Amino acid sequence: MDARSAVVRHAAPVLSRLERIVWGGAFRGRLFERLLAGYHRSLFRREWAYVGEGEQPHFFDHRYGAALLASGDAIPYSWFRAFHTTEMLRPQDHVLDIGCGDGFFDRRFLSERCRSIDAVDVERSAIEHATRHNPGANITYRLLDAVEEDFPSSPYDVIVWDGALGHFAHADGERVLTKIRSALTPEGVFCGSEALGREGHDHMQFFDTLDNLRSLLATHFPHVQLRRMSYSNPGGHVTEEAYWRCATTPVRLEAVAWR
Repeated sequence: MDARSAVVRHAAPVLSRLERIVWGGAFRGRLFERLLAGYHRSLFRREWAYVGEGEQPHFFDHRYGAALLASGDAIPYSWFRAFHTTEMLRPQDHVLDIGCGDGFFDRRFLSERCRSIDAVDVERSAIEHATRHNPGANITYRLLDAVEEDFPSSPYDVIVWDGALGHFAHADGERVLTKIRSALTPEGVFCGSEALGREGHDHMQFFDTLDNLRSLLATHFPHVQLRRMSYSNPGGHVTEEAYWRCATTPVRLEAVAWR
């Protein structure tokens, strides 16, 4: 044991008491957790519940969910889309995230598992928020219309389009899917997710079953993997979510296949 370790060991009881005086014990910890959770629930109500549908934000700030998850007042299932994509990534991958929103998933999940990310969104406030709150050395946030404008720097090894397909009219969705296939490397993978059923007041197309979704994706990709998940939200509403992985060759899909 070196001298520094010996000093720390002998001083540990005093340091521990000092930490408790400054930061508090279990009671103060629970109090801070409740205050923080209450603050984020209040922010959510102000931005989503107490406004008209046309005044709601164009993206969700996932810091709300992170704070509520830490306090035990939220569920992790809505984050599964990020886990499914992260599982597919390799260290040298160049990634495109279409409709990145607040950039939370890019910074907290994807950026640690790939070489670089182009994260794009058509909403200026989303890009400004993502740049401010979820920056990353290997993430480039760009204001971009995925239907009308070229992708920033294809080809990409992985392209992500989460929770957005239903927000596009059928013709526009087809245009983006065509662009996605063209922008992928030969062994590239397209990952995404979408709610099943009639969920979403601002949706322009709906997918009632996995077969509906498979039919659309299979017109662009010969290899399509799909899975679904049902989960109850805190309010009791049941969400049906579909996840997909698509490719022109099965190599990477088989390496991390859903069984």
